[in-house]
Amino acid sequence: MRALMCGLLVTCLADQAVALGREVGYEEARERFANLRQVVECGTRQFGERIAELRLLRFTMYAQDLIFVDSVLPDDAGENWQVERGYGFVEINNDHAEMGFSRLSCSSDDHSRVTVEGLAENGHDQSSWKVRIDLDLDSGTYRYEAQPAE
Repeated sequence: MRALMCGLLVTCLADQAVALGREVGYEEARERFANLRQVVECGTRQFGERIAELRLLRFTMYAQDLIFVDSVLPDDAGENWQVERGYGFVEINNDHAEMGFSRLSCSSDDHSRVTVEGLAENGHDQSSWKVRIDLDLDSGTYRYEAQPAE
């Protein structure tokens, strides 16, 4: 009985530990349109014969800011826009990160690279950080850099 109780206790604690630090994905955020606070145009990208628009999206959810990049295309008739792909960033989009962003900018090379820059404030200790993300649109991989703001 003692072993069973210890096993249940460990399972409960492990579930709670996993709950902290959950990454909020692009699909979850896009379902909460009312939480969208900022859209920054990043440029365009050739996608087959169509031109995709690249956007940086800042959502406010879970008492913090979350940022994503997406690529949107007109449909075949050119009447409606659809998301081609969305990109999230695990270092930022954590439901317990308590990050707030300002001075967000976004640019692209019009091919396969997007650069996001901004100032992040950590809600845990009020420290400020310069953040830079270099995103490869083809692979979805990115390089995240953060350094203390002066």
